[in-house]
Amino acid sequence: MRFPKGKSGNPGGRPKVLGEVQELARQYAPAAIVELARLALKAKSETARIAAIRELLDRGYGRSRQAMEISAPAGDPLQLMLEEIDALSRKTDRYKQYPKVSG
Repeated sequence: MRFPKGKSGNPGGRPKVLGEVQELARQYAPAAIVELARLALKAKSETARIAAIRELLDRGYGRSRQAMEISAPAGDPLQLMLEEIDALSRKTDRYKQYPKVSG
C-alpha cells in the first residue's frame, strides 16, 4: 500500500522508549567490542572464541549472505519474477566488484 504524498505510514513516529533503549545500548557498544576482541583472543573455550570472532566480523563487515534455492514451475509468474531478480542481482554484483575510478 502506498501512502499519499506528504502522509506518513507511521504518523506517531518511532516509539520514544525504543529510541531510549537503543541509545543506552549504544553507550555500552565500545566496551562490548573490546570484550568481544578479548574473548576472540583469550577465551579458553574454542566455541566462545569462534562466537566472539563471528560477532566482530558481522559488525565490521556485515553478515554473509545466505544462499536459498527457490523454484516454481516454468512459465509461472513467480518463476519469471525470481529469474528477473536473479538477473538484476548478478548485474549489481558485477558493478560492486569493480570500484569506480575517478579521473
